[in-house]
Amino acid sequence: MQYIKTTINLKSEYKQQLNELVDRKIIASTTDGINQGIELLLKEKKKQQYINEMEKAALDKSFIERTMNSQNEFDAIEMENFEEW
Repeated sequence: MQYIKTTINLKSEYKQQLNELVDRKIIASTTDGINQGIELLLKEKKKQQYINEMEKAALDKSFIERTMNSQNEFDAIEMENFEEW
C-alpha cells in the first residue's frame, strides 16, 4: 500500500484517545488508527450508498423489467440440454 503525507486537524480528544491506544499497543501508530478509522467510514458510506441505489432501482420499473428478463434468459440457458457437449 502506498502512503502519502498530509496534514489534518484532529480534535484533541481523538488524538489523545489514539495515543492511549498506541501506548496500550492496541494499534501500531496514530497513522494506523486514522487509516483504520477512514477504512471503516468508507466501507460504511459505500454500503449505505449501495443500499440507497438499490432502493431507487427497486422503484425503477424498467430496471426491474431488464433484471427479470436477464434472469429469465439465464434460467432458460440452465434448462437447455447440453449432453451433446
